[in-house]
Amino acid sequence: MALFEEYKNHQDPFVRERASNWAIAIGLQRVDGLNVSDFLIQVSRQEIEGKITMDEAKALIDEYYTQKVN
Repeated sequence: MALFEEYKNHQDPFVRERASNWAIAIGLQRVDGLNVSDFLIQVSRQEIEGKITMDEAKALIDEYYTQKVN
């Protein structure tokens, strides 16, 4: 099953678009041989569903990966 497949036929076009954007971004990471964390998938689902904004998603992801590196 493709990532975010459950959003493909969602009634809200903005949910479909956000899911598509995340799937593309994650796919580009995979093309480069990189694996994304489960945390990133969790945050992306929250953004797709409108529970958080993209700015909030970015802040959460930046904080998570900064802590992982340090």
